[in-house]
Amino acid sequence: MTRSAGFLVLGLAVLCAPACGRKGPLRLPLSPRPQAVRNLSARQRGTSVVLEWTNPERSVDGRPLRSFAGAELWALALGPGGANKVLKTGEFESRARLVGRIAAKELPPPSPGSSGESAATTFTYRIAGDRFHPGALAFSVRILDEEKRPSEFSPPVPVDLRICPLPPEIQEIRVFEDRIEVLWAPPPGNIDGSTPARVSGYMVYRTAGDGTLEKLTPQATRGLVFDDRRFMFGVHYTYIVRACAAGTDPSLESDDSGPRGVVPRDTFPPAPPSDLVVLAGTNVISLSWQANREEDLAGYKIWRKEAGGSGFVSLTPGPVPENAYTDTSVEKGKTYVYAVSALDKTGNESAKTESRPVSLKGNGA
Repeated sequence: MTRSAGFLVLGLAVLCAPACGRKGPLRLPLSPRPQAVRNLSARQRGTSVVLEWTNPERSVDGRPLRSFAGAELWALALGPGGANKVLKTGEFESRARLVGRIAAKELPPPSPGSSGESAATTFTYRIAGDRFHPGALAFSVRILDEEKRPSEFSPPVPVDLRICPLPPEIQEIRVFEDRIEVLWAPPPGNIDGSTPARVSGYMVYRTAGDGTLEKLTPQATRGLVFDDRRFMFGVHYTYIVRACAAGTDPSLESDDSGPRGVVPRDTFPPAPPSDLVVLAGTNVISLSWQANREEDLAGYKIWRKEAGGSGFVSLTPGPVPENAYTDTSVEKGKTYVYAVSALDKTGNESAKTESRPVSLKGNGA
């Protein structure tokens, strides 16, 4: 036997040796479970708890995760004063129950190879039905990788559940030239069925188009109307209002009011031009007026008719940007009346501002 043949026989023997006495196909060892979620936070909003966390991007051995199969939400009811209790993970695991599953499509995917973190995940867990009972709950989240292996429990986060108002109801949305007014009615009571509603104020939120929810009130407003002055005509806006709880936790807000949408349309003409002055020369007549201050001003239209005539005729096919105009098409022996109107970029036109009768010099105007 040659030396190379001897190595071949030895190699075959080594490959075959592990299979002796083995049944079934070869199986690769399972990958480690995913790392635990991070930065879990929980806060009450009305009859729900809003949870937010950061999903892992790697398994416990540092390998990138390719996808998630979903996530699990676990909760533990705590006794009086439980929100101030420091829970150990093992204690939570032995007593908590599964209260919700989050589908994979609701989770932002991991970014393989990235050393950063996934986008934040937000989940709303409803805690009350027809009647609400104060208490405390602790929450934890487990992520499932593509093979449905669960991560460790995240450190549990307690929430002290309090009585807060029911949501208000938006009654009307009014569009004005410089603002959108949102009007609402106060809530009828509180989430536990008690009355009157314990309200310290209201917070107003808005979504522009397909954008994210934006808080419009840095502090709670006590009235029942809000003026939104940061808007654009033609954009679809959706508004919601929340009531703020009275008492020791003013940051506690109610559930959302029913959303109300509006697309403001610019139907508001500019103001008529003011201080119109007409000066006659020997061959031309000049006009000037005070410039309008509207931000969407497109310009001005100039009109003319003979004194005693029935209607004005436009001298400009389109709006002119200047607040002055010289008419060179006048005729001697005729007396004219001029008018100026302002136009905005939407096409809205103001009323006409008329001049006194005027004619070229030397014609006895």
